[in-house]
Amino acid sequence: MSIISSQQHDAPTDRLTQDVIRLVLPGETHITGEIAEATAAQARSEAGGFQRPILLIITGVQSISREARAVFSRSQSASAIAVVGESPVDRVIANFLLGGTPPPCPTRFFTAEESAVAWLKDAAGEL
Repeated sequence: MSIISSQQHDAPTDRLTQDVIRLVLPGETHITGEIAEATAAQARSEAGGFQRPILLIITGVQSISREARAVFSRSQSASAIAVVGESPVDRVIANFLLGGTPPPCPTRFFTAEESAVAWLKDAAGEL
């Protein structure tokens, strides 16, 4: 099982949307500092030394450790982060994730990926 899946968001007519880094944390998993480090390394690799909008899918994640939250709060690859989850439990996990050290960039929780991408596009336009 891979730790994360990552892919460019595919909207062929919209350059900015193509630049969104899409990271999917594995469902039914406790996200440890190690998993968070692997996710952050993937984001840095895909960002290629630039800050890019990040779509972080947390649907179905069981929990996120304090160490993982610390890793995500140090992100240097993100110009904005949209966290997406579907359930009330996902919202609670996102609140924990976003509730530590103030994020280094605009960050927001969404229940729909389309809304998250639209917000990332707006946030990138404001930067």
